[in-house]
Amino acid sequence: MERVKKAEYLLLMIAVVLLLSLSVPHYRYSSPPEKFVNREVWTYQKPAKWAAYVECTAGTTSYYQHVVNWTLEYPHDYGLSREGTFKTTILVKNWSRFLAGMPITCDVLGRNEILHNNSLQLAVERLKNMTRGTTDYEKLKPLFLFAGSPKEPLNLTLVHVTVVTNAMKEPVKLPFLITWLGVISASLMGAAFCRKRKTMLIVFLAVVLIGSLFLWNYVETREKTSRASGAFNELLSLNATNQSCIEVGGVQGRFYSHSDVEWFLKTIRRNNATVSSVRWEDTVLRIHVKVNRNNYMRIIGAFKERGWETSVINPEYLTALLNETNDTQEINETLTTLEKYLPYLTPDERKAVEDYMDDLKETLHQDRDQKNLCIAVFATSPEAIIPDYGGYSDFLAKFALVAVFVGLALGRRRDDGTR
Repeated sequence: MERVKKAEYLLLMIAVVLLLSLSVPHYRYSSPPEKFVNREVWTYQKPAKWAAYVECTAGTTSYYQHVVNWTLEYPHDYGLSREGTFKTTILVKNWSRFLAGMPITCDVLGRNEILHNNSLQLAVERLKNMTRGTTDYEKLKPLFLFAGSPKEPLNLTLVHVTVVTNAMKEPVKLPFLITWLGVISASLMGAAFCRKRKTMLIVFLAVVLIGSLFLWNYVETREKTSRASGAFNELLSLNATNQSCIEVGGVQGRFYSHSDVEWFLKTIRRNNATVSSVRWEDTVLRIHVKVNRNNYMRIIGAFKERGWETSVINPEYLTALLNETNDTQEINETLTTLEKYLPYLTPDERKAVEDYMDDLKETLHQDRDQKNLCIAVFATSPEAIIPDYGGYSDFLAKFALVAVFVGLALGRRRDDGTR
């Protein structure tokens, strides 16, 4: 009888623990840890000609770190990450290259020429000429040393970068794991106490089974996440030709493990395609697979057979695009004529016209019949898929509570019958 009483106390304890677990929130929100970055170079050592402001956003922790690391590849001043915001100033030599490599979630808020006030330096030069050879020159030396000579600004851009992220949503898992480990342990003890009471034994074993379902789901989810993270990292490290291309189709890939990545690479190799570019776009990875007019539908078909969602542009539109021709003679005449008038333009005007000419030359060099075509394959970041351990725990807890209350009711009825 004493052992049965202990079993009933265990059922009560299990019920209390499960009821308390229902009040635990399923998710928590946290910002990336604070981080201080030391100055790499004295960013303001020489006057820059331009100042720019760039703001980047990030939706996952790893992408936030990716954008911060990209920023720190440039010569930078001190940087501080605090409460989901990272700020620093970097020095950019090649502005167009900077824009080309900028993450997709970054925006240039403005770029302006810095107006340097050299009035003091100009005044010093004038005073030097006026006082040279006199006693006043020696008296003014402290001013001369302080002001120095006028500095010509360099064609550099001081970029003030701010990387912003919201509080990251993360699943709460440890309290639910501890809850079910405790429930299973208590149920096994109860089963040991009630080996001769079949009804109570069944109740305890039912609770053990329910708890085991949570543990199995927990381990399986963790393993799936780990495999998906490995696959995502594999895709990030793919060698790409870095060629521009025109998207003729889109595919939502499902990269759950290394085998999916392996199949993907084999498929594009088998169809004489190559990886043109890999671009991380926060919660997704955009992979451009370079194709041609003859094999792109075959590759799309292979992806479709795999169960991936696919989309292609209208075949008529593609045909018109490929058959498009340029008047080469007209473009050459335009370029030749513009070359003649460049010396008569102001520097700013010349720069704008030269940019236009570069676009024309790019158009001229493209062979419309051999245009770079590609399929955009999207891979979702594992961090964007947040498992709900709490939801599954609550679902199972309700069944476990029904079993526990049934066990308590049966135990109470048996006690009343004994009396």
